[in-house]
Amino acid sequence: MSPALVALARNTKTAMASPPNYYIGLMSGTSMDGVDGAVVDELGRKILAQSYLPYPDKLKQSLLKLTQDSTTSLANLAKIDIEVARCFADVTNTLLQQLALKTESIKAIGSHGQTIFHQGGIYSMQIGHGALIAEQTGITTVADFRMQDVAAGGQGAPLTPLYHQHLLDGKEGVVINLGGIANTTIVKNNQVIGFDTGPANTLLDNWIKRHKNLDYDRDGLWSRTGLVDKTLLKTMLANDYFQQPSPKSTGPEYFNLNWLAHYLSGNESPEDVQRTLIELTVMSVSASIPTGADVYLCGGGTHNLFLLERLSHQNPNSKVTLTNDLGVSADYVEAAAFGFFAQKTLAGLSSNLPSVTGACGTRILGGIYQHTGKGC
Repeated sequence: MSPALVALARNTKTAMASPPNYYIGLMSGTSMDGVDGAVVDELGRKILAQSYLPYPDKLKQSLLKLTQDSTTSLANLAKIDIEVARCFADVTNTLLQQLALKTESIKAIGSHGQTIFHQGGIYSMQIGHGALIAEQTGITTVADFRMQDVAAGGQGAPLTPLYHQHLLDGKEGVVINLGGIANTTIVKNNQVIGFDTGPANTLLDNWIKRHKNLDYDRDGLWSRTGLVDKTLLKTMLANDYFQQPSPKSTGPEYFNLNWLAHYLSGNESPEDVQRTLIELTVMSVSASIPTGADVYLCGGGTHNLFLLERLSHQNPNSKVTLTNDLGVSADYVEAAAFGFFAQKTLAGLSSNLPSVTGACGTRILGGIYQHTGKGC
């Protein structure tokens, strides 16, 4: 065959090749401030677009009330479920607009949803139902990732250690997500250990909301004005959760202001409590870090500069940096993970790690909601 014909054949083959399949991951964590969305490539290691949509104030307050007060009507729960799903769909449509993509370019959405109740090993509920997201976007949606692991005897959390291991790409290291709750992933000697270490932002955010009417402590500035109450810190760290071996998981159902009130005498200054809560996060997270391990941080807590300073100071033999060094923005690791999980689900592959969750075996996670018809 002449060189011209060879070139023509190659060009024709390239033109006929299917476009790459992208995946969208959607996530709202225990801070319940809004929805993170990310478009990831087929390998799940590159974010092509990212977007954040804060919840409307009324919805955020409804979610906080729902999680802090277990009594509600089914009609109210359904209303909030629909509102959350619409927010998730809005983020998806924003991402499509950013890249000027048609829905056909997205193989699937992996939607974590919004956790409103989690009791490891017993039950885990995420709202923002996948069927509505699929209808609103026209894209097959995988949702409800945790309950299959729970049904198999697992904690249902954390799930992201598998993705953290994927990002490390054969390297050893520790990946820590500083969300409302902190979770750690330790990859060493070809083994993966992961668990929720305890609170990261949830107590800090709720405490400053109560005393300053602020959603969060920007850069940890208020925390810097206080002093560590060593007695308070010691008694909090003696709590049973911190003594439990893994697998273990937790949430704001456990670590909340009622939990904190149990340890307060009432004589503490608010800023000293805030400073001590920083140290509670630092100490409980650092207990999971092997000496000298490379540490990669992600999650909303990475914006608290004082928290990062304290973590680096507490782990002087470790290089503490962000997951940006692994190629994925620290703000969107969790969202990207669920895009990665959606790909695995559609391929019939498992996404849980029994060594992390305690499940009796690997499981394919999530329910699939396929959009097969025309839009309404």
